[in-house]
Amino acid sequence: MYLKNALLIAKVMLYFPSLGGDSMTQNQRRKRVQNQDVLERERRRIRAVQKVLDGAKQNEVAEEFHVTEGAVSQWMSQYKEKGWDGVKAIPKPGRPIRFTEEYRQVLFEIISKHPHWWGYESDLWTVSMARDILYEHTGGYFSKTRILSALHELGLSFQKPEVRALEKKTPK
Repeated sequence: MYLKNALLIAKVMLYFPSLGGDSMTQNQRRKRVQNQDVLERERRRIRAVQKVLDGAKQNEVAEEFHVTEGAVSQWMSQYKEKGWDGVKAIPKPGRPIRFTEEYRQVLFEIISKHPHWWGYESDLWTVSMARDILYEHTGGYFSKTRILSALHELGLSFQKPEVRALEKKTPK
């Protein structure tokens, strides 16, 4: 019971540091959550490898952990090569993505409206147009690649317009 309460208090302190006098910034909290995700992936790999070592088939383990058989095979290869250190999750290098769910929602609202509504003469959206409007409304400037990735995550894709002749050809 005591351990359960301590865990609950720790979770509350993580998300509401002002309650405990913790002066952690939002960026520090985000980094802590990212590290927890890395640790959770590592724990999952360890459990999966242990199941295979206990005699379970790799395809069964893959199904149980909702990963591909190839992933389980790679984890096993890494385990055989480096031991438990080979199964450890490695944090992704580089700067964390700043494109939050709020930006994604604003981007969806922008794209949901016709380009004419935003003052463009074009009937079709471009990534640059969406990026410029997102910047005007949020102040967040992102690369075209980041905007395109976000559009794909929203289920939208790039479509080439059909080119049609405006005038009909007349036979000679």
